[in-house]
Amino acid sequence: MLETRRREIKRWRAPSAAATAILFFFWTSHAAADARTEARAYFRKGMAAITAGKYIEGIADLKKAYELIPHPNVLYNIARGYLEAGDLVQAETHFRAYVEGNPPDKDEVNRILADVEVRLRKNKGEPALAPATPPVTSATDVTKANRATPGVTAPPPTSPPESPGRVTPSPTTPGPATPGPSTTSQIRSEDVFDETIVTASKGAQRPLDAPNSTSIITEQDIRLSGITKIPELLRRLAGVDLMQVTGAQTEVSVRGFNQRLANKTLVLVDGRSVYIDLLGATLWQTLSIGVEDIERIEVVRGPGSALYGADAFSGVINVITKRPGAAANGVRTAVGSAGTTHASLWASGRGDAFDWRLSAGYDYLPRWSREVPEGRADVRTGVSDQRESARTVRADVRMTRSLGKRGVFGAGAGVAKGTLEILGVGPLNDIVLPTFTSTDVTTFVSMDWLDVRAFWNRFTSDSQLNVNYIGQSLLPARADLDVFDSEAVFKAKLDLSDTVQNDLRIGAAYRHKDAQWTYLDSHRIENHYSAFVHDELRLGSSVAIVADHRVDWVPYLGRFEQSPRGALLVHPSALSTVRASIATAFRKPTFLESYLSLPIQLPITGAAQLSEGVRRENPSYSVDKERIVSVEVGYINRHSEYFTIDASAFYNRVSGLIQLASNRAVTVGDWQRLGGQDLQTALFPVAFGGWENQCQAYNVWGGEAGVRTFPSQGVDVHVNYTISSVHQDDSGCSVEALRRVVADQRTSNHKINAGAQLRTALGVDASVDVHYVSPQAWAEQVTNFARQAIEQKRYELDAYSLVNGRIGYRFLRDRADVSVDTFNAFNTRHREHPFGQVVDRRVMVSGTFRF
Repeated sequence: MLETRRREIKRWRAPSAAATAILFFFWTSHAAADARTEARAYFRKGMAAITAGKYIEGIADLKKAYELIPHPNVLYNIARGYLEAGDLVQAETHFRAYVEGNPPDKDEVNRILADVEVRLRKNKGEPALAPATPPVTSATDVTKANRATPGVTAPPPTSPPESPGRVTPSPTTPGPATPGPSTTSQIRSEDVFDETIVTASKGAQRPLDAPNSTSIITEQDIRLSGITKIPELLRRLAGVDLMQVTGAQTEVSVRGFNQRLANKTLVLVDGRSVYIDLLGATLWQTLSIGVEDIERIEVVRGPGSALYGADAFSGVINVITKRPGAAANGVRTAVGSAGTTHASLWASGRGDAFDWRLSAGYDYLPRWSREVPEGRADVRTGVSDQRESARTVRADVRMTRSLGKRGVFGAGAGVAKGTLEILGVGPLNDIVLPTFTSTDVTTFVSMDWLDVRAFWNRFTSDSQLNVNYIGQSLLPARADLDVFDSEAVFKAKLDLSDTVQNDLRIGAAYRHKDAQWTYLDSHRIENHYSAFVHDELRLGSSVAIVADHRVDWVPYLGRFEQSPRGALLVHPSALSTVRASIATAFRKPTFLESYLSLPIQLPITGAAQLSEGVRRENPSYSVDKERIVSVEVGYINRHSEYFTIDASAFYNRVSGLIQLASNRAVTVGDWQRLGGQDLQTALFPVAFGGWENQCQAYNVWGGEAGVRTFPSQGVDVHVNYTISSVHQDDSGCSVEALRRVVADQRTSNHKINAGAQLRTALGVDASVDVHYVSPQAWAEQVTNFARQAIEQKRYELDAYSLVNGRIGYRFLRDRADVSVDTFNAFNTRHREHPFGQVVDRRVMVSGTFRF
């Protein structure tokens, strides 16, 4: 009893201490609030003042908003404010700054400018004004960046300075008379600082209008966290399951069913799939970008096959990078515990119509714990350095070119090379990739009515077991995967009446896969085709109906698979939404699950289990798809400047999950057909393995609730809670199958995330994040040495908590900063998977300089 009490105290000690640290933030003054929130507040306040005729007061607030997060529409509104106030000098200056960005309404604004210039020449009391062009780091940067990637918030270039020699009238000094209506157009009152998301419907929209539950990790969240591993940024979100398996491998799932080599969540980088079709997994360390290259991360919770096809089973994660020319040059280095090293270098530039961005980096990630002690004479290892989990070098280059009013063209390429350690599946637990190369080449054209995208991904790697007993094979292998993917989307927005609008998107895609892998039965090529339609009907400002349908041709299954989705959105007010949706999705078998051909050595010397996808004893057998049906209701409220609320409840019916098959005995007929001993491995087949669909189905009831609040200037606090209840349905299983069933509860019932960010005017930044995950139980396939067989076994994992933190200091006018970043600050040693390495504390010291 006493020991149990001690464990409980230890479990909650870290979250309690972190909660105390969060409360400290509420008492801190002299701070600058969350940039987007503060900019939004200044914008709304300024627009209200201008609407009330208080032009000078409103302009001052709009300038503060622009300094925080520049946006071309704010610049336009500043110019309009000066025009309404009668200050033609400043109106001309700011209209010119706006026009320098080559906006879509450039001709209209030029007409306003021409009229303003005429009026200035007529005002003999005013000096003649030569055209003054503010630096191109103002409106030009903002507008070009907005056009480069639709739906992405503008980067923060500097605000245009007042023109030399110009005198701004005081609030009590009237300027020249206000121009007549012919020189003006409507002021832009839309909330330009509201968050947008492009992943939920393949088009820019507010989270309030998305048919799914969504989350956004902002650039500020990324910077203040101090995190250098991209997937670790996702831990703070409701509904997202994160699992550190090795020092370099982090598995991510949405709404449960995480696993080694997780395959139920589609990961994109700027809309490009980075799904490795051999394994059905995302190997994050093979990406050619670092955290410094990311503008934001969008997460869509719930099935996404209706738009993205087979791999978007339970959700979509879209990593959106900074646009070419949108950020200053810079360098960041970080070193920490056990030799952890991170370095990034980036540069960008722009011309009249051509923008570019280049980045490069290096990472060294040690293992969390060493699996093979020194001095073992009974084993041999795949790599000599048993402390290294990953060592990667990466480079990435992207460019965009404006096509004028027609749209924008973009292209880019990236490469990552290095070594990597991963946790495999089944009895193959610790696998090393002594060399890998991951390459992509991407191009796109985006216009008002059409989006076209194409990319080529190439992944090559050598691999082998990290350790095996003397005399047994390390199963060396070579993998080569080429994927070519293309998609075209036609877009049309129609006004059916004064109150009814229709947003229609029709798309078609083609995906070609070419796989050669030692673990497959042969060289495999697949061609996938798909088509989809997305239709959104808005009935006034209060109701929207969304319907999606996609059809995918899956060559392995030899049939078309359909994925419908429907949603009803009701807006009780302009800044709140009640949402109800129903969707289906599927996951097709991967190359590994379809065409595996691998002899796995058993504890009996010379004996092997033949793990096969194409079964020689049953050639007609094939693994079927995984299926999910999801129903969800949600609520979002963003009325207040001080907090936002997001809550959802869902039910998922999951069936046909693909798992490693149980052993099947080799008969005499099989032995004769196989020809006895395998000459390549010198092993004798005694059993068959492979993959199969589970007979069990799962009913999942869950909910997510989160609040992000800004209680005082400079403080940003978030808290979210996820509950999940998984019920296994065995009604589809035979009595024989039930004998082999091992209960599995790998999805935690409860997860809690809480954190706070602090930004001060003195240059001190800080953040703290607290995570709690309740116990889990895993059914894993292992080798039973006593029975000389491979079978399932249940493993219990205790609850764990993590506290991550960062404290930093900005100087040289925010061009430089230094920080200390801590992961697992209270060193709560734990495993996040039964076979995973023991996670402990890591501390890093980081420095960044922007030039």
